[in-house]
Amino acid sequence: MPSETEIANIAMQLIGEQPITSLDEDSDRARLAKAYFRGAVDRVLAAHSWTWAKKRTLLAEATETPAFGYSYQYLLPADCLRIWSLAKGGVDLGVSQKWEREGDYILTNVSAPLQAVFSCRRTSYARLDQYLADVMGASLALAVAQSTEGSNTGVERMQVTYERFLAIGKTNDQLWQNQSSEADKSGFEREMGF
Repeated sequence: MPSETEIANIAMQLIGEQPITSLDEDSDRARLAKAYFRGAVDRVLAAHSWTWAKKRTLLAEATETPAFGYSYQYLLPADCLRIWSLAKGGVDLGVSQKWEREGDYILTNVSAPLQAVFSCRRTSYARLDQYLADVMGASLALAVAQSTEGSNTGVERMQVTYERFLAIGKTNDQLWQNQSSEADKSGFEREMGF
């Protein structure tokens, strides 16, 4: 299971720096890694519905209602980075009802409770898959390169590296999800309603 330091060292390796022993060590490398770590990780977790960071909750209606335009508002969970779906009674609102994020709230005309699936901020890296640690490290390398590179060449190289790691990570993450579509089903399965 990777740690923050191991994720930072993936970034150090990608940008050609020596590894660090801790994000708190007294070095410029560690200070840069620590400064950009949370933002780099949050961007990765919001970029895809990673199984490791996916969470489900029921959103309760807020006591205040929107001034106009919508009938209800729901406070987002404090650890929410990105909403992937909202539903009521198992029916996705994206198809049947309009909703939008406004500040820390979801606004809609649908009454409570709302079922939310979202990417959450994680502070423990226990059970983090290595492919996701690699994506986080590449994101951190890109952030550090953007802050320190004198030319765009290094930044462009890190951008390409990050996109490659992200694509590989998404592919590996899909292996953890049992998502079949109508196109994947045989004629018999479609006829039988499976």
